[in-house]
Amino acid sequence: MDDSRTLAVLVGAAALVAALFAPWYAIEFGDAARDAISSQAGQLPGSFGEFARGLITLLPERIVANGWQVFERTDIVLLGCALAAVFSALLGRLDIAALAGGGAAVATVLAIVDKPGPGGGIVQLQWGPWVALAAAGLIVVAARTRDRRTVAARPDDWSGASVIPSAAMLADRPGSVAPPR
Repeated sequence: MDDSRTLAVLVGAAALVAALFAPWYAIEFGDAARDAISSQAGQLPGSFGEFARGLITLLPERIVANGWQVFERTDIVLLGCALAAVFSALLGRLDIAALAGGGAAVATVLAIVDKPGPGGGIVQLQWGPWVALAAAGLIVVAARTRDRRTVAARPDDWSGASVIPSAAMLADRPGSVAPPR
C-alpha cells in the first residue's frame, strides 16, 4: 500500500461507513407543528381527543435518525460500495474502486432527493448525507487520478504520453522493429 491513491480510497471508504452513523434526517416539532396536530386531535370525540392532546405533550422537540435507522436497502448499498472500494483498492484495481465510489455517490444523491416521510418539508436533511457524498467523491477522484510515479516507472507504456513516439525513439527500444529509412 505504498500508493497514496489507495490510502485516499481507504479513507474515503471509512468516511462513507462512518457517515451511516451520522444524522441523515430530522423532524422538527415546533410550536406550529404542535398546534396543527393539537387542532386535529381536538376534532376527535370526547376522551379520544383528550388522550391525543396528552400524547402531543410527550412528543420530543426533534427526532433525528441516522442512515442505519432510516434506510432499508440504501445503507447496505453504501456499505457494499465501501467494502468493494476497499478490497479493489487493496488488490490494485482502482478502476473498480472508482465504480464503487460512483455507485455510492448515486445512492447518496437518490437518498438526498427522495427523502423519507411525507412531503411538505417536514423531514429535513442533516449533515450525514453530505459526508457520504464527499466520501464517495473522494473515492472516485482518488481512484481516477493518475499517479505520476506510475507513469514514470513504466516507460514502455505510451498510452499516457503526450508525445507520439518517433521512428528514432522506437528504433532505440530493444526488440522493436524500426521502419526502413
